[in-house]
Amino acid sequence: MKSRHVRSISGLLLGGTGILASESCSGNVNISSQSDADALKDCETINGPLTISSSASGTISIPEVQDIKGPFTIEGSSNLNAITASNLETVSGPLTITGNGALNSVSLSNLQNVGGELRIQGNEGLKEVRLDDLERVNGNLVLNGDFDRISLGNLENVYGQTTIQSSGSFQCSSLDKLVSDKRAFKGSYSCNEKGSGLSSGAKAGIAIGVIIGVILVVLLIWLCIRRQKRQKRKDAVLAGLTAAGVAGAVGKDVEKAENKVPTAVSNTSPSSHDPPSPLSDTEVVAASSIPRKPVSPPPPAPVPAALVPGDRSSRVVSSSDDPSLFLRPMPRRRPSESEVPMLDSENVHEAPPPEVGRQQEGLFELDAGPVSGKHQQAIHHE
Repeated sequence: MKSRHVRSISGLLLGGTGILASESCSGNVNISSQSDADALKDCETINGPLTISSSASGTISIPEVQDIKGPFTIEGSSNLNAITASNLETVSGPLTITGNGALNSVSLSNLQNVGGELRIQGNEGLKEVRLDDLERVNGNLVLNGDFDRISLGNLENVYGQTTIQSSGSFQCSSLDKLVSDKRAFKGSYSCNEKGSGLSSGAKAGIAIGVIIGVILVVLLIWLCIRRQKRQKRKDAVLAGLTAAGVAGAVGKDVEKAENKVPTAVSNTSPSSHDPPSPLSDTEVVAASSIPRKPVSPPPPAPVPAALVPGDRSSRVVSSSDDPSLFLRPMPRRRPSESEVPMLDSENVHEAPPPEVGRQQEGLFELDAGPVSGKHQQAIHHE
């Protein structure tokens, strides 16, 4: 086998001293079992590619290898459960671990540099990726699987694109320090967790969009409510104006109807033979309620006759017992309406007082009622 041939070449001893002539193994090394891996126990450096065959099964341990000057490939094995290279520090080419359905453990605890792409994907049983000492990746970094934990504590530079996607409980926030503080990812960086298919930046964008959408919806609802309230106020004002207009129209109609009633009565022909309708009790009371002039207050008490002054030159003594000081007959006292009976002939007005210096034989009242074809006459005329 090739591995045995490589071992025989690199295992030459110098002259019985027991010292290994060379710790390097050259050629294309292919490991399909742990016995093949044990053949490399004296090899610290492999000058060529190292491949774990798809027929490998169980656990493969390569404890002595420190440097692989070529690619390191673990691909397509359905029975490989674990791979351990605890002293491996450098892989000059790409490191590929893909399509191993039963693989559940990868231990590369001392790996520091990868000269090409580092790809771990399609390993359904692999839950943890521990690359605690990894510092530099010259190519792309691709980690895709059902991961619960990814350890990249000492990572300093990734010069290619970084794509991390996990459908397990791994949280992308555990790598925030590498992104923001160390700025380890020189190329593009994408991290998706729990099969969401969205990066943290995409999630932040969605959150901002949702917040803006909610604000817009609330603003639209507020505008609609405000418009409805304003419309209700307008409707109330219009209803009040309409009610006032209807009341005014009704009042005008009533006024027009009242104005038309006398006209209709005056246009009635006097030759109509329709008998007049009898007056109601209300109309009789209204007709009998004729306004009267207020009654004068009663006259003051008369002055004693002895105190009434008179004119001695014109004295006429009518009786020896007359105590009057008047030199002429005593004038009559002016009567009031309360003492004089009045006729019921509508308004009765009091006659004016006599003129000064004019002989007045008596006080008369006039009948103020209309007399057809005659002048007003005194009630006591002859």
